[in-house]
Amino acid sequence: MARRIRAALAVAAGALVLAPAASASITPTLTLNQTAAGGTEAGATVPLGTDIKFAPSLGDSPKDLTLILPAGLLADASIDNGACLMSKTPIAACQVGSGTATAALFNLFPVPLPVSFDLVAPPKAGDLAGLALVFDGSELGTPGDITVRSSTDPAGVGLDIAFTGIPNSVLVPISIQELNTTFSGLRLPASCPATPANVTVRADSYSDPTQRTAGAPLQVVDCAKLAYSPAFRVTATRDSGDVGAQITSDITQPASPAQATSRTVRLTLPPAVLAPNVAAVLSGGILCADPGSGTCKTIGTASATSPLYPTPLTGKDYLTGSLAAPAIEIVFPPPFALTLSGTVDLSTNATTFTGVPDIPLTDLQVSLAGGPDSAFEASCSPAAGTATSTLTSQNGDQTAVASSSFTVSGCPAATQPLGTPPPPSKPRIASASLSGLQRGRPALSFKLVAGTNGPNLRMFAIGLPAGLSFRHKGHKVSGVSFKGVTAASVVLKRGRLVVTLRRSVASVIVKLSARALTESARLEHRAKIHHVKSLKLTIVIQQSAHTSTTVTFQITNLHL
Repeated sequence: MARRIRAALAVAAGALVLAPAASASITPTLTLNQTAAGGTEAGATVPLGTDIKFAPSLGDSPKDLTLILPAGLLADASIDNGACLMSKTPIAACQVGSGTATAALFNLFPVPLPVSFDLVAPPKAGDLAGLALVFDGSELGTPGDITVRSSTDPAGVGLDIAFTGIPNSVLVPISIQELNTTFSGLRLPASCPATPANVTVRADSYSDPTQRTAGAPLQVVDCAKLAYSPAFRVTATRDSGDVGAQITSDITQPASPAQATSRTVRLTLPPAVLAPNVAAVLSGGILCADPGSGTCKTIGTASATSPLYPTPLTGKDYLTGSLAAPAIEIVFPPPFALTLSGTVDLSTNATTFTGVPDIPLTDLQVSLAGGPDSAFEASCSPAAGTATSTLTSQNGDQTAVASSSFTVSGCPAATQPLGTPPPPSKPRIASASLSGLQRGRPALSFKLVAGTNGPNLRMFAIGLPAGLSFRHKGHKVSGVSFKGVTAASVVLKRGRLVVTLRRSVASVIVKLSARALTESARLEHRAKIHHVKSLKLTIVIQQSAHTSTTVTFQITNLHL
């Protein structure tokens, strides 16, 4: 770049003249280029050309620039398995765009400069990612912020890409005249509106803080050609001590080839099998006026997996509305600060979510917790039924109906007299937490509980979440303690910590201090930038000489 500038200096020195005073400003215009193969097909992953011209008045240059993508036009943040979101500096595998920036030296002589755009780590907490502007191997200015608009934004759930402080001087004063670039790997929306939605650019200048906008329509066609084959599954487990039930619904879709996304999801449970727990609503305090207040009880969790993001998203479920007209809200945290709202029809036992964002999901799992304050209860009379899901595509032209037959586990056998204890339930991890991940000093604590009417705990093997390993000398590991019982042996075998207790117990709390654990540099970095939402703990419990049970737990209590 320095060579280009020096070559123009001699010309500039002889031609620089004083211009009449004028009101400095910019007037942006935007043109889209969708001429590449498949560049308008709904749901396709395509390159998108954008040509932004600023027409700055003499002596001015654009300062702040925001590119507002319409709902459903999404970037792929899973490039290189998420490594781009871990790097603060551009790396070759993370280039997502290239083109030309035309800059006028001394605001007079336009010089085309080849530039590229690279996906980098989020500049701020809550960002989806950063977008670095690169010239000649060096980053110009600070990375742009890529953020996800919330469910309440008038523009719909989509991406905003905002650059602030675009350079107006590189060795000499410059004025950015034009940005003509092509972004690769953008996923087009799965809806084809009669009036195309606009890609919008909003910008101001160094001499005028007034935000000026320009837009260009994004053409999307062939929505009806998209496949739409969601699958649906329901499982339910009744509590051992009451009639509360834990219910999990799971909707899956293939990642490839691209499919239509769902705009409306209606889930219907058989009321004779799973009925609303009215008593819990009246006395349990689970009805929530404002999920954002931080004072509401959750009624469960949700997990969403997208091919456009490297890790699953974890949200919380809340019961809102009123006793006569209840609703379920699923709240996801940043970078996808979204709320899915579902109205509950008590007469049909159906919950309908409308306005679901145009984001491709391979898995959407909603779990409603059991316990005395559960949202639903199971009388086990009958114990089996069929749940139904009715889904409407984002474009509104396709409907898929899928059903799931299920049997409530934990119900007494049909031949057992009333009051007979239920059959033995499986052991479980009741709770787990991690701390110290941001400091490279991880500490793990969890509670292991034997199954009701089943054998007590005596021997189990601990499998750590990815990124953690045991600190050991030979087969010995220090820094392991137990509450309420002592261990006969603690031995490391094939990467798992095998624990044998001196006596069998119904439950045990296990603590592994930082002396027992080591952490990978990648996990520590992800924890520091709050990119770790949950980690999976695995315990293999030896129940008899020839029988073992594997239990898992997604640790969301990470103290980040």
